[in-house]
Amino acid sequence: MGIEYMLYFYGAVCLSMIMFNVAYAVFLRRSEPRMKRRTQALSLLTDRQLKRLELGKPVEERYLRYLQRKLRHVKNLIAFDHVLRALSSRYSVPGVQSYFAQLQPCILSLSLVYRKRENTQAAYFTYFLSRYMIHKHMPLQSLQEVLLEYMAKDNLYCQVNALQALYTFGSAEYILNALKIQDRGSVFLHEKILTEGLLSFTGDHDCLIELLWQELHSFSPRTQLAILNYIRFRTGSYAEEMFALMEDSKQDKEVRLAAIRYFGRYHYQPALEPLLAFAQNEDPVQWEYATVSVSSLSRYEGHQVIEALKKALHSSNWYVRYAAAVSLESQHVNYEDLIDIVAGNDRYAREMMTYRLESRRLQKAEV
Repeated sequence: MGIEYMLYFYGAVCLSMIMFNVAYAVFLRRSEPRMKRRTQALSLLTDRQLKRLELGKPVEERYLRYLQRKLRHVKNLIAFDHVLRALSSRYSVPGVQSYFAQLQPCILSLSLVYRKRENTQAAYFTYFLSRYMIHKHMPLQSLQEVLLEYMAKDNLYCQVNALQALYTFGSAEYILNALKIQDRGSVFLHEKILTEGLLSFTGDHDCLIELLWQELHSFSPRTQLAILNYIRFRTGSYAEEMFALMEDSKQDKEVRLAAIRYFGRYHYQPALEPLLAFAQNEDPVQWEYATVSVSSLSRYEGHQVIEALKKALHSSNWYVRYAAAVSLESQHVNYEDLIDIVAGNDRYAREMMTYRLESRRLQKAEV
């Protein structure tokens, strides 16, 4: 009987899911005509304003008041998003830019409205904002202040979109404040999201990097990692600072690894000895340091480097062996240089190095 009840329950759940999907499909079908009507109405009004701009006339005040009232409803905001997406294909770029410029006060007013809405609506508004605001170096500081308040919301999409909007404004000070807010919050933004966002910053990267470095100690290790990766992709001017981080044993492991990766992108001779020491460390617990250091050694030349990489091929850790093989390949070594490996008794080292050399030969043959 117990099994029969379970089957009945499972059947009821499946039936409920089917009914929900059917009801949701009906709802979407019924809502499509309404969304289409909203979009068409807004499109007609907006087209009129763009034509005025082409004649050298400003956007009408009553149109702006209308938008300010209508776009308080998120469904109308979605319809307006559909309208704006099509503008660039129908009107000249200067005309569209002029339209957006005159739209800014209305958007600022809406930002105060959606700031108090629940997270989903607030997140959509920040997405809208990141797409359609006039961005770089805008004097409209009040909107950036509002975006910092959006950063305090416990919603991933809201924070990501608010950050994206701030990146496009180009203010290093506001980016610093926004990162501090997200770092203290309960929502986790992956370091890759933060790094990619920082790389899209439209302002002065040197100024932003200087500010972030000065405040680096105030961030958690995960945010520090994102900042260090951003610096690595942007500039080679922080070798001394990165070297100090790499050598500081009190630093978080991921922070030190990020510093080691920096020297795999930028050659810095003083870093060679520490990199060799990390690479030759046979402690299994330290395998991450060894792997990243072995990878970074591809930037350096010399007998010491070759020997350290050959030694790393004998590591018990697959990742260390693979990194060593890749780095040796980048040193343009051949079979003769690696005869002691290829003809040696360590099957794992031999197979790894042979695989990399054969891969390189096949790639050259294809070219």
